[in-house]
Amino acid sequence: MYKYMSYVWMSLAVLFVQIFILDNINIGASVAIWMRPMIFPLIVLLLPTEWKMIWVIVVAYVTGYIMDISLGGEGLYAATLLPIAVIRPWLLYLTTHRSLEADGQSHLLLRLNVRQLMTYIAAALLVHHALFFFMEVLSFGDVVRLMLTIVLSTLMSLLIGWFVVRLFISKVLVK
Repeated sequence: MYKYMSYVWMSLAVLFVQIFILDNINIGASVAIWMRPMIFPLIVLLLPTEWKMIWVIVVAYVTGYIMDISLGGEGLYAATLLPIAVIRPWLLYLTTHRSLEADGQSHLLLRLNVRQLMTYIAAALLVHHALFFFMEVLSFGDVVRLMLTIVLSTLMSLLIGWFVVRLFISKVLVK
C-alpha cells in the first residue's frame, strides 16, 4: 500500500507542475509556440511494470481526462496518452530489449541502466509529442514547423522530465 501511495503522490506532483507551472510559463510569444514541455506522460511511463494493461489504460485515461478538464483540451490529452499506455510494453522492449512478462519483472525500471532508461523515456515522449502536435494541427501544411515543434518540445520535456524520473527512481522505487 505504501508504494502505491508514493505513485499517487508522484502523479499528483507531476500534474501540479504540468498544469500550474509548465503550461503557464511565458518565455516569449515566438519561443512559446515552438516549445511546449509536457511531462505528464511520465505518470504512465513510470507505472509498475507488473501492472495489467487494463490498469495502465485506466490510469492513462484518468490522467488525460484531468489534463483535458484542467486545460480545456477537449479530449486531446486523453487521446494522445492512451496510445502511449498501449504501446508502453513494445517501447520498453524495443529500447531496452526486456519484455514485460510476469516472471518476476517487478522493478524493471530500477534495473535499467541510465542509457536504457533515457532511451525508453525519450522514445515514449517523442511518440507522445508527435501524436499530440499532429492531432492539434491535423495538417501537414507546415511540416517543418510541425517537426521543429515536436523535436524542441520533446527535448525540453526530456530535460525537465529527467529530473522527475531520477527523483522518482531514487525516492519511490528504491524504498
